[in-house]
Amino acid sequence: MGNKNFSNIEIAIQRFIQRNASPDDEKIIYNWIKDNPENRKILFQKKDIWESTRLGSEQLNAIELEQWLALQDKIASKKLRISKITEVVKIAAIVIISLGLGWFGRYFYMQETFLSPNTELKTVEATKGQMKEIFLADGTHVWLNSDSELSFPNQFNSNNRKVELQGEAYFEVTANEQKPFFVKTKNHIVKVVGTRFNICEYPESHIIETTLEKGKVKIITGNIVNDLLPGEQSSFNTQTSKVRISKTDIEIYTAWKDGRYEFRNEPLGKIFQIIERWWDVKIDYPAKLKNERISGVLKRYKPLEEHLELIDQLVPIKYKINADQINISLQ
Repeated sequence: MGNKNFSNIEIAIQRFIQRNASPDDEKIIYNWIKDNPENRKILFQKKDIWESTRLGSEQLNAIELEQWLALQDKIASKKLRISKITEVVKIAAIVIISLGLGWFGRYFYMQETFLSPNTELKTVEATKGQMKEIFLADGTHVWLNSDSELSFPNQFNSNNRKVELQGEAYFEVTANEQKPFFVKTKNHIVKVVGTRFNICEYPESHIIETTLEKGKVKIITGNIVNDLLPGEQSSFNTQTSKVRISKTDIEIYTAWKDGRYEFRNEPLGKIFQIIERWWDVKIDYPAKLKNERISGVLKRYKPLEEHLELIDQLVPIKYKINADQINISLQ
């Protein structure tokens, strides 16, 4: 039997879960998830069904797509339990969509581990010039900004879910009141149940910003605990240990995950830091420019020169680009 009666996405999914996906298949799946984030759950369900029916062998790898879909429907509808599984397998299903800011690369990475009493820590890094999307084993969706790092166990324990962050990330946490989700940074901990929020803690900054879009979180800093409500932002100064909670425009602090950074009356020094991370360049500029404040938008997929021209319209500058080095001087 052939595959001609089935959609490209079904064929791509079949190849993906059998680890035979081509770059074109991966692109089809990427666009499918991008069009509707709920599709990632469908992908995980299909893969879980496939893994549970492999019976420790490769006997199902050769079945035709029609047979596979029929088997999948049967298992899903009757919640079929397979009693002859020869090995207990725990899938840490992690799909990372890597968006290269300079080269627009995209790939899927699937990490699979056997169930073990010893928890293994995984680390994903988005280097300068990259942004990554991570789907954790519990379904939590994480966007990792440039020059950031996320560490997490290959499987969460029965009591909680804990991850560690360096840099900036946006979290869409799968709700589970019995199993809270913790994000630990160098200077504080954020405790959530199910919510959407952004954390920014880069080492060169003395301010930790936690911005809540939906739900409720607790921010734990030493013996200080603060509740954050939707539309609020917590700013913690690591030098003075003071916390300020205020209403804010969520879009300003979360638009980066969509490839757009909005800045309103921000110092040029901060803008240059973002440019260095997003475009993986080094900027040399006069100290006098560091505290010059401007407003505008950085768009990750536009040429860097366009942004430098925009800055020039607001603060007259001269610039010279030499590979990954940018030299800026005053007009």
